[in-house]
Amino acid sequence: MATWKTDIDTIPLHTVLIASDHLEDLSTLEALFQQRNCIVLSETTAANALQTARLVGPSLMLVDMKLSKAARNAMLQELRAASRGPIILLTSANTVSEVMEANQAGADECLVKPINPAVLVVKAMAWLGHGQRKKYMTGPLSVSPAA
Repeated sequence: MATWKTDIDTIPLHTVLIASDHLEDLSTLEALFQQRNCIVLSETTAANALQTARLVGPSLMLVDMKLSKAARNAMLQELRAASRGPIILLTSANTVSEVMEANQAGADECLVKPINPAVLVVKAMAWLGHGQRKKYMTGPLSVSPAA
């Protein structure tokens, strides 16, 4: 009988789409999620991000793009329509009305810049279900990674 041993902690848990036109921050954001075993897809334009979201249906979408309010809200609405995954918007908006507007357009969470990377990771992992695997049921067999 042949067996296959795998390290369950190396199996990617989630797919994260990072839509950012801030190239200097993109590699840092990618590394934050890759270190947490996520598959990271990065796009630098709104059009490419929307196309990727439609094709992949990511577990989480992180948006950090300098867009007009109208373009940002349209992008958020289209991302929301493309995927059920949570959307975290990184924004320099510091007024309640702008944050509320982004939430109404589809953002689940708005984080005001500058953002501490540790806070971003904690928020993202919370939206991803605390990084925990779900309990799977297969007939009479029950598998729970936490057990």
